[in-house]
Amino acid sequence: MPTLDHSMILDSLIEALKEISIVEIIAVITSVAYAFLASKNNIWCWFFGILSPLFSMYALYFYFQLYAEFYLQIYYIGMAVYGFYSWKYGSGDHKEKAIEVWSFSRHFILILSGLILTFTLGYYLKNYTEAASTYLDSFTTVFAIFATFMTARRILENWVYWIIIDGISIYLYFDRGGNLFALLFLVYTIIAIYGFYNWRKTYRLNHV
Repeated sequence: MPTLDHSMILDSLIEALKEISIVEIIAVITSVAYAFLASKNNIWCWFFGILSPLFSMYALYFYFQLYAEFYLQIYYIGMAVYGFYSWKYGSGDHKEKAIEVWSFSRHFILILSGLILTFTLGYYLKNYTEAASTYLDSFTTVFAIFATFMTARRILENWVYWIIIDGISIYLYFDRGGNLFALLFLVYTIIAIYGFYNWRKTYRLNHV
């Protein structure tokens, strides 16, 4: 039975850390801040929701060639502005955060539409660009668009979508050598699980 060479594992980890750029580090810090504050239903999440995509765009385009994810960051910036406005002025019930729940039929339509868009975008990227992991990249991109809008509207189930998106993204970035980004999405997954239970608790308190 082969023995585990701890020194080789440590050397590999050190080498991986050396390849991490300062842009990736800043993107990770601001992204975690956004996700954590969003899970706490804190409006200041949208401030970091603007900063994080700005730094992520550089790494996505020049390091990983995940072009769909790159353009997604532009959308994130716009949604951060919308999210701040929606959370601050969209409801008169600021104290209770106005968390809502969508019906099954609404989710069914959203998922069906998302899958159609995923295959359409994936086909285009696969045949007309040099993008990597085209269909998985398209899936996370399309559903992240939906989930971000749901977050901005304070829809409880946004966290369920994020759990799935983040889980797939762990593989995407690890496969492209983005070790720190893969770790980021592992943290995202944990935060999304926490966010779901925290928002559900708030929702139930307001609907007793």
